[in-house]
Amino acid sequence: MDVANPEAGLAHDVEGTGTPVVLLHGMTFDRRTWRPVVDELDGSVTSIAVDLPGHGGSSGRPTRLEEVVEQVHRLLESLAVERPVVVGHSMGAAVAALYAGTHPARGLAMVDQATEIEPFARALHRIAPMLRGPAFGQAWAAIENGLGLDRIPEPVRTLVRDAHTVEQDVVLGYWDQLLTTDPAGMQAWIDARAAGIRAPCLAVFGRQATEGERERVGRMPDAQLEEWVGDGHFVHLVDPARFATRLRAFVDHCDHDSDQRGDQGGAVAGEPVAGQRS
Repeated sequence: MDVANPEAGLAHDVEGTGTPVVLLHGMTFDRRTWRPVVDELDGSVTSIAVDLPGHGGSSGRPTRLEEVVEQVHRLLESLAVERPVVVGHSMGAAVAALYAGTHPARGLAMVDQATEIEPFARALHRIAPMLRGPAFGQAWAAIENGLGLDRIPEPVRTLVRDAHTVEQDVVLGYWDQLLTTDPAGMQAWIDARAAGIRAPCLAVFGRQATEGERERVGRMPDAQLEEWVGDGHFVHLVDPARFATRLRAFVDHCDHDSDQRGDQGGAVAGEPVAGQRS
């Protein structure tokens, strides 16, 4: 089912039955990048692939990450989805982690991105004038060269390129907090919200994780970190069957954990959503 939700304004696909699994793409891509994984899941879960604001079929321009989280939450409420497993790639992993830290979630899976943000924020601060000016294209090309798109086999690589649209205002919208906040302060903001995560966590990297990434994943309850070295940033698409198999196993683990806890897991009860006052 392919729809654009009139309330939340987020286009999405819903397929399969069983445990709800929300799939969030990386910045400048859209929900179509999850198609190879959804095909491999073969209906074994209820997959909900979402176009984040300003991507694919979703309108709007983001201003703060917590607002993106709230749009995703409103969409899930409209679908009567409670306590999903939230899966995010790249920037989508940051959104997924913030969601799991501020709303009840059955599980959190992060793909080639953890909650360590400070080194990346410092790098963005160094090139901020280029990102904000006419040299944006040059700066973005350098960033994109490090994504490892060439490691994705065909025909998936073509699908990913077709699902790729770069708009300066969208990029600057998603990176506004990173570019206007002291990197250490931004890291503290992320850490405070990630501290609310109470569900199992899986982090899959296509490289060796940094010490900071390892340390922050290790703070999460029931955390599993895997390094599929050599697969690169799109680790979930180099071998979609392998990733789907791992994701299914993680969902089963989350279901078992949920049964053991009597559905009491998720974000800390009563914790205010980021950006709101209690």
